[in-house]
Parts: sequence; C-alpha cells; structure tokens
Amino acid sequence: MKFLASWLLLTFFVGYFEVLYAQSINPVRANTRLYLFDGSIVEGRVIEKDNDLVIIRVNKKIFTFEYEEIEKIVTLESLGAGAKTISVKDYPYISFMGGAVAFGLLSWLQFDRASDNEKEAILNRTHDQFARAKKLEGKADRARVYGWATAVVSVGSLGISLISREETKRVFPEIGSTGYGTPTVRAVYLF
Repeated sequence: MKFLASWLLLTFFVGYFEVLYAQSINPVRANTRLYLFDGSIVEGRVIEKDNDLVIIRVNKKIFTFEYEEIEKIVTLESLGAGAKTISVKDYPYISFMGGAVAFGLLSWLQFDRASDNEKEAILNRTHDQFARAKKLEGKADRARVYGWATAVVSVGSLGISLISREETKRVFPEIGSTGYGTPTVRAVYLF
C-alpha cells in the first residue's frame, strides 16, 4: 500500500512539473515569410536584415539568405490592416488523452479482476476453504485499490488533456493559380 501511494505521488508530481514546464515554453511566432526564386517558402522570425543578407530563425535553426535568392518578403508589417485576426482554441496537451484511455483500461481490468476474485472467494467459502477464500478476498481488495488508483490517474490525464489555450492568429490571403491558370485566393492561418 505504501508503494502504491508513493508511486501515485511520484506520478502526480512528474505530470504536474511536465505541465508547468510545457506551459513555460513560449514558442517564438513566425513574423516573416520569404518566397524564394526556387519556389520554396520559408517562414520564421527575422533576426537581422541588412542591405546584403536576411537572417531568419526557423524552428530553432538559423538560415541566411542573400537578396538574389529572395523573390519577395512578406512580413506582418507589410500586410498591415489587411491581415484579419481570429481567435483559435488550441489543446497543447491532447496527447495526455492516450494516458487517460490506457489508465482507464487498466482500471477496468483491475475492477474486473477484483470481481472475479470475490466470486471465487464466495465459492471457496461455500466449500469450507476459508484460508483460500481469505487470500482471494485480499487479492480482490488489492485489485480494487489498484483500480481506484488507476481511475484517479486516468481522470487526471483526461483533465490535463482538456486544458485549452486561446490564441489569436492572423489570416493571410494567398494568391495563386490552378493548373489551368485560373487565379485562386485562399486563407492561410499562420504567424
């Protein structure tokens, strides 16, 4: 019983500190999109921009481009009021949902095991096998405690997975064309 309580306490603290750590990470939003002459598009945050080079950070990597490589540069400032902002709900901890399902299944299995042991204990008690019945009742009680413990962890994982975060994003219109040359406009939710 002490082992189970220690294990649950340790699991709670590890999960709690992981959530705190994940919330403290503030991802750097991209503020620039570079359209290169080779057809590729690079999105990131401009670190430095001078007469010869553009230095941009993309997902913790730094890239340097010369102006001869760049067809056009689109920034938040260049779009100005043309970029519409929307509010989006994001679930950054949705991966905890897998833990909720797994621990829920373990909880169900433990309660099922407790029920089976209890039925077998009743059967042994009717046949005057009291020592075996007592042992099976002890196993049923242990399985029930494990079932409740995993149910609590499952509900906690579910609660963490449903933590949401409101973000405002900009909608950038992107002009392109189809394979037949028909112009198209689509909205890209970036930055």
